[in-house]
Amino acid sequence: MTRAGVISTIDTRLSAVSSPAFSAVYVGEPLSIAGTPACAFWLSGVSQDFTTLGDASTVADFTIRAYWRMQTSADIREDIELDIWNAVSGILSGLRGDAALGGNCTDSDPGDATTGYLELGGVLYRQATIPFSVDLFGSETITP
Repeated sequence: MTRAGVISTIDTRLSAVSSPAFSAVYVGEPLSIAGTPACAFWLSGVSQDFTTLGDASTVADFTIRAYWRMQTSADIREDIELDIWNAVSGILSGLRGDAALGGNCTDSDPGDATTGYLELGGVLYRQATIPFSVDLFGSETITP
């Protein structure tokens, strides 16, 4: 199990979403987006789950967010709604299909998706956000 492996596997799973295919998957919260639909994920927190005499287990919380640039055309805005639903379904399916993230964690659990609007660099985006928790048992060695 490795933290780098967790990040790499999440990136791989998000890059494999095909309906719609993301123009880019960013590791880290983006300050701007070149093209959409795009996806990003970042570490949003780490907490201690439990400890034993020799190690501590942690939960790493990630935020996964997909972005669509808003358009003035009503027809395109309607298409974006279906794209959002399909993307959320693809992300959840990809992450649930390998809860151990290729052996890089003990377990993982995507949360409920929410949607809304977000402005980045003066550009309005429609977005879907999914919290994602990763359990790492025995991830921190306790040395006397």
